[in-house]
Amino acid sequence: MSISCKNEKKNEAPNLKSDADLKTDTELKGDTINVYNELANTENKKTLTISEYNTDNSKIKNIERPEKSIFRNLEIDTTKLFDIWTQDPNGPHADFWLTKDSFYVVDYDGDGAMPYILDKNEITIFYNDFIQKGIITSTKNDTLKILWTDIEVETEYVKFEN
Repeated sequence: MSISCKNEKKNEAPNLKSDADLKTDTELKGDTINVYNELANTENKKTLTISEYNTDNSKIKNIERPEKSIFRNLEIDTTKLFDIWTQDPNGPHADFWLTKDSFYVVDYDGDGAMPYILDKNEITIFYNDFIQKGIITSTKNDTLKILWTDIEVETEYVKFEN
């Protein structure tokens, strides 16, 4: 059985574009990449570099990351620092797990284990596509407080217990 419409009008689909049109649109619009600083609950920040997971801007090189975490001139007690931390103790999961080996971001697309540098009380975390810096202001009473760069208010984390 076949069905046909006699005198069917053939219209081009109004939402379809040719390859040339798509190329022109792409060239005219710049690609803006923003990264959300989920750990500090901040507004979007511009991504400065890319990684194997974020390769849509080939003009930017991957960041240089240390092979392992580095510790220098420590001014804080790492036994109180190395733990699993969250901003929301009633949430379904922690935000990160800080160990001597890595700053492990929970719920991260890709490998969540990030190398970091702890120098005095300053922490520098090397994500795949950006670097985050902060000052650890307190590790007392099962609470971790970090003043992230460009943020005016300390971010407070509590130990995650689930």
